[in-house]
Amino acid sequence: MDTPVITINQLTRRFNETVAVNNLSLDVRAGEIFGFLGHNGAGKTTTIKLLLGLASPTGGSAHVFGRGIQRESVTIRKRVGYLA
Repeated sequence: MDTPVITINQLTRRFNETVAVNNLSLDVRAGEIFGFLGHNGAGKTTTIKLLLGLASPTGGSAHVFGRGIQRESVTIRKRVGYLA
């Protein structure tokens, strides 16, 4: 399957002066294994929360299973397991 399961386009999240995620863009296709590596405060958890609709982006967009993260987050969360 060539269609991405996750598509992120210039996703950004700011908390006042702090930029947690800065213009992140990537595609993850079905069957790929993808992991986040980085130091504390690098934006790993924030990115996951954005993808699940648990936080709102301040810029950019993303789709999971072809569904927009802001308008269809409930549908996305029904298909994803997440434990903080």
